[in-house]
Amino acid sequence: MIWVAAAFAGTLSGLVSANGHGAVVLEWDDSGYGVLSRFHDHLYKTPSPSAEDTRDLLYDSYFGLRAEGASGWLTPVHGVETEPGTGIVRVDRSVGSLVVTEHIFAPMSLGRPGFVHLLEVRNEGASEVAEVEVFSLHNYHLGDGEGQGNEQIVATAEGLAEWGSTTGLGMFMLPLSTPTATSCDDVWARVNAGGDYTPGCDSTGDDRVGGFQWSLGPIAPGETRWVGTVDAFSLDLEALATTVATWISGRDIESLVDAERADWAGWHGSDPSGLSGDESLVYQQSLAYLRMAQVRESGDPEGQIVASLPYADGAFTHVWNIAWARDGAYAARALAEAGHPEEAALALRFLAREGKMGAYADYIEGLDYTVSLCRYYGDGTEWSDDDGTGPNIELDDLGLYLWALHGAVEAGAELDGEIPRALTGAADVLAALVDETGLVTEDSSIWERHWNGNQKHFTYTSAWAARGLRDAADLADRIGDDRAETYRTAASGIESAIASQLVIDGVVLGNLEESSALDLAAVDAFNNGSLNPESADASLAAWEALRVTAGGYKRNDDGDTYDEQEWLFIDLRLAELHARRCEDHGLLDRATALALDNHGVLPELLDPATGEVTGPAPMIGFGAGAYVLALHARADATCDEPGDTGGDSDGAVDTGVPADTDDTGDNADSADSDDTGATDRPAVVPPDCGCAAGPGAWLMLLGWRGRRQSPVKLLRKSPPPAASRL
Repeated sequence: MIWVAAAFAGTLSGLVSANGHGAVVLEWDDSGYGVLSRFHDHLYKTPSPSAEDTRDLLYDSYFGLRAEGASGWLTPVHGVETEPGTGIVRVDRSVGSLVVTEHIFAPMSLGRPGFVHLLEVRNEGASEVAEVEVFSLHNYHLGDGEGQGNEQIVATAEGLAEWGSTTGLGMFMLPLSTPTATSCDDVWARVNAGGDYTPGCDSTGDDRVGGFQWSLGPIAPGETRWVGTVDAFSLDLEALATTVATWISGRDIESLVDAERADWAGWHGSDPSGLSGDESLVYQQSLAYLRMAQVRESGDPEGQIVASLPYADGAFTHVWNIAWARDGAYAARALAEAGHPEEAALALRFLAREGKMGAYADYIEGLDYTVSLCRYYGDGTEWSDDDGTGPNIELDDLGLYLWALHGAVEAGAELDGEIPRALTGAADVLAALVDETGLVTEDSSIWERHWNGNQKHFTYTSAWAARGLRDAADLADRIGDDRAETYRTAASGIESAIASQLVIDGVVLGNLEESSALDLAAVDAFNNGSLNPESADASLAAWEALRVTAGGYKRNDDGDTYDEQEWLFIDLRLAELHARRCEDHGLLDRATALALDNHGVLPELLDPATGEVTGPAPMIGFGAGAYVLALHARADATCDEPGDTGGDSDGAVDTGVPADTDDTGDNADSADSDDTGATDRPAVVPPDCGCAAGPGAWLMLLGWRGRRQSPVKLLRKSPPPAASRL
């Protein structure tokens, strides 16, 4: 099964394979020139507060071929794909009657930074191809400075070893079949000239480059030959050679590919109900990226899920291979809902790594918290960037963590031991940070507005605080902690304050301080049950002002260049709201089509005019995770018919929210565990204006200053729910 063209041309120009230890990137340009262009020996950007950033160790690597009178490097890309649901990247080419397929993957079972780089050569002609020579080139940058000085490369009994004499960085390249020659003597020029490699290699100097040559002999019609290498990183090259040889364990080259496919097939579980064939492809690939982006190094780094793998495309070249608490919570929750509680548990343990938090306690009244208020170094140390206006203090992280923890526990993760610290260091902190407005105090929130006058009472933060406190109440019940009712009371108070303070004429604002601000982060107030999804009509209509030419949505109306891009995360969060309302808005179809056209990748940004991919790709929590969550929300919704938000056949009001039969909700009501917690939440009801609230009906809200909605109209009249169990 392969990716197929969808509604628009794919624009991505790079693919990543990762195994939790390292990551390799295949990149191509507009002319079709494509090579392995990056290799990182950690997934995360910065190992610790005192360490330098993780380096890109690879300049380029590729194969060459001499056959039927032609010789050259296999750098033109004729076709490229990721095998669906895996980390195996394939590049298809043809040379005369030879069909040449390149396979690149970071093996999930290797247990260290490294990748397999293979070439499959098939003769699909009617005649024998008499001479076939294959070459590899490995240009690592392990030395000093731009000139890559003090590099050394030698041929060993096993393969090629290269290291930086002063940096200590080392790579080992092990050929998977016996080469005709191992060389570091001007290998690039020799292939271009149609010649052979000079055997032997022992070279020191600037920017050393080595490679292997394999003589495949005659290839008969229908016959296939394989060559390739395992390239792996270590500071101990002797031990590394033994480790790689042990991993291969006598398997032939084709068996290595088959084993990797089998590993992925064994890891995947069942799809949620109702997926189309295209959605299943993207769902499985999204889960594959969630798995690839989780660090598997032992010790403090273990379990973290980086916000993106180390690649970016287009105009926005920043790379977000950093663990954010927020992105990690979405990713962990997605893994839990998809049936991978062990991976979710690892992610959550990292987010609350003991002894690593507290650097920003002065910003929150000195409270002792257990989850980063922004992001993390690779070793789990709390980290916030500072743009000159102060750090980012993001209190939404605490609520999101509690939500993700609750979901993982419900999925069967063994996390009961984490619950007491979560209650004290997240739930108690949130309850203590409710101020005189009834909302959680000002913070930087999801879009990272920094401090020193930029902080506000953001709807997103308070909505996730309310959701997190309800989940904390369920977790407290689970372990017999008597704070459960305190958390429920605090959650109800925040929800009432959202309804009375953050809603004008039925439209949910982005924050308290800007009475006409449109911010689509507020959509999660409906998704997480702080407000009722069926009461989002006015907000959805107003948010149409944030739609961009390409078809999706920008994140808010603040207007800077980053804000003005189409945000796929926002498209997916809106898609989840429509799914909860039993509506088909087309946003999931749009995201699916985008991924199909771009090898299963969901990026951070799209150009608002053209829809072209730009920025980090793939995004993990904000891309793959959000897609998985939207599909599960749709599968969990109870709808009489597509688009039905009206009355059920029994005459009851159809809220578009499923009954609480799975007991995964955040609400104490046994009739409300649909994961929206909606049965006792404020309902945002637009004023009775006698007009239709169709698309565009609320665009006037851009410049208006309306009236805040009475909380009496926003709150349900039903009694508070009874306690639920986990």
